[in-house]
This record gives sequence, structure tokens and C-alpha cells, in this order.
Amino acid sequence: MAAAQVLPVDVETGNNSLFSSRVLTTDLSDPWALNWGPDDMIWLTERTSGEVTRVDPITGAQQVLLALEDVYSGPQHEGLLGMALHPELLQGTGNDYIYISYTINNGTEEDPDPSAQIVRYTYNQDLQQLVEPMPLIRGLPAWNDHNAGRVVFGPDGKIYYSIGDQGANFGRNQRRENLALTLPTQDEVDSENWRTYSGKILRLNPDGTIPEDNPEIDGVRSHVYSFGHRNPQGLAFGFDGKLYETEHGPATDDELNLIIPGGNYGWPWVAGNIDDRNYRFIDWAEAPDDVTPNTDPLPDTVPQFQESEFPGKLVPPLATYWTVDDDYPIGDVCGYICDPTIAPSSVLPYQAGEDGIPEWDNSVLIPTLKHGTLYVQHMSDDGTKAEGPPEAWLSTQNRYRDVLVAPDNRTVFLATDAFGSAAQKFGEGLNTSVLHNPGAILMFTYAENGGGGLSFAAGPSTVGEVLGGAREGGAPQEWEDPATGGTEAGTAAATEDDMSERPEASAADAVSVTEEAHIPAVAALGARRCMLRTARCATVPPAAAAPVPCWPRTRSWPTTNSSP
Repeated sequence: MAAAQVLPVDVETGNNSLFSSRVLTTDLSDPWALNWGPDDMIWLTERTSGEVTRVDPITGAQQVLLALEDVYSGPQHEGLLGMALHPELLQGTGNDYIYISYTINNGTEEDPDPSAQIVRYTYNQDLQQLVEPMPLIRGLPAWNDHNAGRVVFGPDGKIYYSIGDQGANFGRNQRRENLALTLPTQDEVDSENWRTYSGKILRLNPDGTIPEDNPEIDGVRSHVYSFGHRNPQGLAFGFDGKLYETEHGPATDDELNLIIPGGNYGWPWVAGNIDDRNYRFIDWAEAPDDVTPNTDPLPDTVPQFQESEFPGKLVPPLATYWTVDDDYPIGDVCGYICDPTIAPSSVLPYQAGEDGIPEWDNSVLIPTLKHGTLYVQHMSDDGTKAEGPPEAWLSTQNRYRDVLVAPDNRTVFLATDAFGSAAQKFGEGLNTSVLHNPGAILMFTYAENGGGGLSFAAGPSTVGEVLGGAREGGAPQEWEDPATGGTEAGTAAATEDDMSERPEASAADAVSVTEEAHIPAVAALGARRCMLRTARCATVPPAAAAPVPCWPRTRSWPTTNSSP
């Protein structure tokens, strides 16, 4: 049996036999943000290559729409990040815009000085390229950690953007001042000095200016919509216009939040709820230089604060993953991979409607980096409360970066990181840097009478093995431990020894996507195509297949996830 990490709460595993699965496409350079386009194609960003790519959701064919020349990509947190599609894209209104966020380097290779920016591009249908870049806002805070970077086009016609705290007061950036609770002054806003935008959710007009109805916080109106965030990589609208966010906690208390204008979410004073159970704020930026983090006990000269000393008015999270007491063995079992967190990389509200996945109705979907699991968090009818612990679905030995649901409301796409560390699903270990499907989009299709079963067995039918350990000649790559900032040589390719030694796993352990990935796409899918003038799919002979993707043109849920 596969080794399994012990979570601090009981989490049920979903019935994965309801899904069939396949690898849609591979060889992507860290796919980061997934969007469903009005052309029934998947539009995505590739973080490390700086490319905006369009992927056919049936054949997996890729087309590069934009290759940035000025993008600055680092091991984990820098590069081309979020993307939002204008709701009127390809609707004949002239608003054929997409909005992307990415980091640039204002320094040198030896001494980098990164910043982030949001840029609007226009899609040229004749060229099938993104052209005419127009920067909306430049000089946003960025560093080598916790840049967040989600871009969302809101139902109010505004742009929402998440910025992390740049890893301040943590790991290799332990001596940097954390500005997540620091608000901009009027002079800073007037001079377009955005340094205090760290750890914030921003709200912008489509031209980058400050909306007149933005909240006035401490007497200043700026782009800041909410503050006190650590690394808010998930951001998405749903449930009657409510804005949901997920963010990474320190070593406990990953959060699911409902964002309200002017809301204070507490970081770095508070992680999760104000409970004084495990986390306390140690202000290393104000500590004497001769005191190290390993000093035990810490002297009184190091400022330390319990959560109950928080001076602000906290907007509490809807849920935490997970909150533990101070005697929990953090870091002692297998490093940060075994810490009581899930590493939520995105968020997507979901309602099943008539044709969707009833087991997921009225929930938010949370893909995770550490566990390679899609957590389904059920919500109250009005979407303002989380109900019980989440359920674990579609687990693989990968790092899930983003989730997208097709307009049929039952086909789920998960993007995977190209490298990094994750919970091991096979063998006796608990963590691994071997990812079975690096740089891929995995496709899971729900069938109410069962999907024919996912491939949970080891052997040549697992995804990593079908793809030859992901890619031929996958050379070791250096990746960063997001908890410590340290590096380790990992590889994007599974080794033959790793493949041959995997024992059989059960459905509760992991999902492995099947060998259909190497069958020609039309044959593998039975040449599914839409019958004209209907939203229903038909199976037709390959020779008669029309090049029309098999998705309905209308849906009851926003087409854009725009949510790491």
C-alpha cells in the first residue's frame, strides 16, 4: 500500500470511479492560470516561458498567442502569472482584451530587482496573436517569494488582483519588514508609489486607475480593496457575485476567505482565527541582528505577539486547513510537506445545476500543491459559510496549480507544475520531488453512471509511465522549498526505478490518468463533437467529425476562473 500522510482532521475521499481521465496535453512550462475562452478553447499562461497559449480541449493541440520578451521568471514565484479574459472577448464589441500579470527585472541577473505589472493585450483574430500591449499599472511589489498574482475580471466590470507579502518575515526573507497590514498614505498614492500594496487584494478600473467607489481605509482611497494577506494565490467570483480567496498559511492555517471591501484579514498578526493555538507573530524585522531563529527560548528583545493581541478588527476565514495546537510536530515528520497545510493554489466556486456533478453541488474547488488533490469544500446555500471539512478528489502525485470546469459543467481540467515537491502516493516515503505529470493538463470527465473507472493501478497505465516519466531526458532542476527558501535538486521526470518499484495502490490512495493520452485524440474520445444547434454531444465516425468542440455555448457559471 502507498504511504499516506496523517491529516489532523478526518477527510473523506470522493468516489473517483465516477470519473474517467486522460492527459490532455503535456510539455507546458508551468501552466499557471486556466481560462475558458469564448472560442471554446482553454487559454492559459505558462509561468516560466512567459507564453500565453491556447489549448484545444479535445485534441490537446497547443497554439502560442504571445511570447513575452521582458518576463522575469524565477524558480517558483516569479514569471507570467494571472490572466483574465474580458467578458466581451470575441463578441463583436471591440473589447477583445485579455489582462495578464507578470514580473520583470529592473536590476541585473546578478542583483535582480523584480516588480510586477498588469498589462492589457488585444487579441487579433486575423493574426491569432495578442498584440498592442497597454500597461495598466507598473511598479507593483514583487520579490522571490509570495507574489500571488491572480487576475479576475469582476461582474462589476473592475479588475481584481492579488499580491502576496513577498515572503517578508519568513525563510530567506526573514529580516524584511512585512507590509501586509501597512496601508498607503495619500502622498504615496499621489506619487504612484505602490510599495505598501504587498499582502493586498487590489481593485482597478479597466484602464488601471483607482475606482471612485473603492473603500476608503484610514482616510485614503487607493487600489487597495482588502489587506492583511499572506500569499493569496486563489481568487474567483461566484455565488451571486461573492469574491472568494484562498491563501497559504505559514505552517498551519491555510485559509478560505470571503473578501469584503476594506476587510482586514490579519496577517502577519493572525493566521486563521484568533485562537492562540499554534501561530504567534515574531517580528524578525525588529529583532536584534545577533538573534537567530534557532534561539530557544527567544529573548525578550525579539518582539512577539499572540493572536489575541491583534489590534485590528479581523474578518475571520470561512475555513482553515488546518488549525492545530502548539504541540503538533511541525517540520518533524517529513519537512513542510507533512505540516498541517494543503498549499491551496487556486479556488473556483461550483454549482452543479441540472447537468453538473451533484456530489460537488454548492461548493468551492480548491486545487493543492502539496497533496496533488482537488479539495471540494461544501458551502451553505448562500455561500457565506463552509460546511464541514472538505472532501478529497482526483489525487495524483502532482502539484495542482489551477482548476477549470468546462461549460458542460462535468469536465474538469487540472494544471500541474513542471517541478517541485509533493506528497508521495506510491512506496513508503511521505514526500518526493518526482512528479508523475509535470507541466500538463489533466482531464477528468464525470459520468453519472460511473466513468468506467480511473486507473489506480501501478504499471504502464499510469500517467507518469505513459509519458516516459513525463518527458524524455528530464534533467534535474533546482526547485525551492516554499517553507524554508532552500533549494534541492529535483527532476521533472520519474526514473525507471521509481516506476518499477511502485506497488499497487487503492482508489483511496491516488488517481492515475490512463493510457488514452497516447491514442490519437479523435479516436480516444470516440470523435465526440457537438451536433449543430444543440448543446448535447454525439459520437460520430472520425471521418465525419466536424471541428466543433463538444461544449455547450451557454452556461450558468462564469466562464473565467481567472484565479497560482
